[in-house]
Amino acid sequence: KSRPYAQEMLRVFNNLATRTENTTHPLLNDDPLAARTLLIVITADRGLCGSFNTNVAKAALQFSINQPKSPDGRDVAMALVGRKGRDFFQRRGFDVLYEEVGLFQNVEWKHAQAIANTAIKEFISPEISSVYLIYNEFKSVIQQRVVIEKLLPIPRLNEAEGTATGASAGAAIDYLFEPDPQLLLNTLLPMHVAV
Repeated sequence: KSRPYAQEMLRVFNNLATRTENTTHPLLNDDPLAARTLLIVITADRGLCGSFNTNVAKAALQFSINQPKSPDGRDVAMALVGRKGRDFFQRRGFDVLYEEVGLFQNVEWKHAQAIANTAIKEFISPEISSVYLIYNEFKSVIQQRVVIEKLLPIPRLNEAEGTATGASAGAAIDYLFEPDPQLLLNTLLPMHVAV
């Protein structure tokens, strides 16, 4: 039930990011000098789900291979949610900045906030230039779709097309901000990352 809210919130922030300067808020700042990407990989804690975990792990591995290499050879850092993803990437020697196991037995808002706070902290640091989220989107009992979504910096709308990079968005809408945009950004952008 929260998916429509998250999608509409993303559309609003895509639109807002297009109409503000990169320097307005650190979560909008696209730093091309930092070469590393943080990839948040969400898998299950247990097996027995067919290709559910395997598809996410393979897509994350392919994503990390396709990333441009930094001078020290470390191009992707991992934040791993779920035992299967953790085991898969630790065996392969990936740089793991965050891990959470056993989360899905009792999911709470504080867990999403902890993951979001880690993503924000790493993104604001000078080493990480972008944060991506990879997970399975439930379509039906027999079909899930692997999604790779750019989380930070907040994607900007392509003004010519009216769509966001990596996410779909409707036509551009002009918003009147009250209180001022800076206060709204400081309050809502961290919440958006958690959602």
